[in-house]
Order: sequence, then structure tokens, then C-alpha cells
Amino acid sequence: MNEVELTQELVRINSENPPGNEKEIAKFIKDFLDDLKISSELIEFEKNRVNLIASIGKGNGLMLNGHLDTVPAGDLKNWKYDSFEGKIANGNVYGRGTSDMKGGLAAILIAVKSLAKENFKRKLLLTFVADEEVAMRGTKYLIKNRKDIFKDIRYGLVAECNDLSITIAQKGITDMVVKFKGKAAHGSKPELGDNAILKAADFMQELKKLMKKLKTKRDRVLGAGTINVGTISGGTKINVVPDYCELEIDRRLIPGETPDIAINQIKNLLKKLKLKAEVVSEVNRLPMQINKNLELIKILNKIGKFKTIGSSGYTEIELYYRDVEVPCVTLGPGISKTAHVANEYIPVKNLQKATKIYEELIRRVCL
Repeated sequence: MNEVELTQELVRINSENPPGNEKEIAKFIKDFLDDLKISSELIEFEKNRVNLIASIGKGNGLMLNGHLDTVPAGDLKNWKYDSFEGKIANGNVYGRGTSDMKGGLAAILIAVKSLAKENFKRKLLLTFVADEEVAMRGTKYLIKNRKDIFKDIRYGLVAECNDLSITIAQKGITDMVVKFKGKAAHGSKPELGDNAILKAADFMQELKKLMKKLKTKRDRVLGAGTINVGTISGGTKINVVPDYCELEIDRRLIPGETPDIAINQIKNLLKKLKLKAEVVSEVNRLPMQINKNLELIKILNKIGKFKTIGSSGYTEIELYYRDVEVPCVTLGPGISKTAHVANEYIPVKNLQKATKIYEELIRRVCL
């Protein structure tokens, strides 16, 4: 089985999140590693939510990482080919997760397969995790409960889809819910109520000014911080003055910004408008940037020519870097523009290139 065939096999295993069920794909990979005589461990941290870890060798080495889950396929009518078939057409493999990121997983596994009988002088750690697409609970579980596995890891590579570039920096993220309260009344007598949706509308007008202001401050690698109002909900019926309205805000952070700064910006807008609202935030992660002189980057640049980029999206490299002190980059074969959309695909040539890159990286670091 080569990297293309393995990508097809992994795509045929539905691991959409939500609802979230990585058990079958984790078991498939464990069987694959068992055939190579590489011991591995399935870690079920919630029902059907499963991580897989495996290691070869000892001493200061390398982690290769990927996530097992995918976003949902969505409306299947929008797909040219079956989203779980792994159809090959026009030099690409099509299907949900091909780019994000079962193709990356396949490339790692085939690279490992080609070197499985070698004498590993340093540790190679494989961490294939659950729930990356929603709350990163798989990685967070490993960091909290199995921190020992990272003890001998000098640096790591996540095979996340980034067009075979080296991502050394990424924006932080703060998710906020702004909850407005009002007073219900009959729609024919709105003066007797307090319309929460209108409060939210006034707030959004002021928020647009903050969005414009953020564009004036740019990081050399990551650009400007951003704000996106992703959802709005409120009211019960057309003829009832709404007594509540909620906005969900996605705030991306650049170096120099923190979650506290972002949250206070929102609270200050509310204060300026003399609006009372609750601001709740449960996802808060800092921006990060790896030193471009990291030895891992030097090794990769000896293997091939890669662009060094920053990412506006959030990946788990920040968790490993910040929480277990393992500096990581992302370098994966997936096409970033096809992630999370219908007709997702990955070029066959990218899979083949990535497999060779990972194989050579393992040779240089671990053999």
C-alpha cells in the first residue's frame, strides 16, 4: 500500500466532527502499525473519542503529529464525487479529509513504513489526535494526562494542510459570546419593551469601527488582527419584542495582543455605548512564532526548498510549543483552499512529495 492508496482508505472511514468518533480510524492505524511490528496505544478519553500514540527509539528526537477527525461533509449534493470514496481524478484524490488532513497522516505512515526495520538512534513519537476540529480535546488530554510522552522530544512537525510550506507563526484566537438582555413586550407596542436585537445592532456598528482600526496595526509575518461576527441569534416571534440577543465573535490575535486585550476592547465598546451585556469567552490562545533559526527548519531546508509562512488559522502547534515546550512547525501536503469545503481534494504529487520529505526528515533526526 502506498501513500495514495492509504489516503483513500482513511477517507473511506467517516470521522466527521461533529458528532465526533475517531475510534474506527484510530483502530485502522493501530492495525497498520501492528503489521509493521510498531507498538502503539489507543487512548479513549471519552466514548468513541480516541487518540493513538506510538514511539520508536529513545533519546532527544522528533514528533510527527496529525488529527484524525474532519469537519462534516455538508450537503452531499454539492460534491462532484462521493465525499467518502477517495476518488482519483485529474491527478487528485477527492473526498472529505483528503487535504485536512488524512493525506498528511498517510504520508507520515508510509514514511514510517519505509524505515520501520531501521535502527532508530533517537526517538520518533507519533501522536494522532481526536477533536482537533472542535475543541482540541485530544491534544489537551495528552498534555494534561500523558505529558511524559513528550519528555525526549526536541521538536515536532504537524502535517496540517499548508501547501507544503513551513508555517512558523500563527495568530492567536479568542472566541467571545456577547449576550444582550432586553424586555419582552407585544410587537404592536414596542415602546413598552426593550429590544435586545436593536442593542446588538448598535453594538455592531461600533464594532465595524474597531475592525477598521485593527487594520492599521500589522505584524510583519501575520498581518493584522481580525474580528468576525460568525452568528447572531435572538427573539422568539415576529410580534414579540426580543428580550435577548447573542453574538458569537471570532477574534484573531497578532503578537502584542492578548485575549484580555481583545475582551477589554469589546467591553470598552459596550461601555462607550452605555449598553449592558455579558461577555463570555472559553477559547483563548496566544499568537506564536517559532525562531526561524530553529534546527528543525534548517534540516527541512536541506531536504527541499520551502516557503516560510505565517497562518491566520489556529493549529495545535501552539499547544505543544506553549504547554509542553516542544517547538513545532506545520508542513503538510494538503491544499489549504480546499479544506472545509465541498469537493475537497489533494494532489497525488503532493502526497508523494510529503512522504519523501517525512522519510528524509526521520532519517536525519532519528537514524
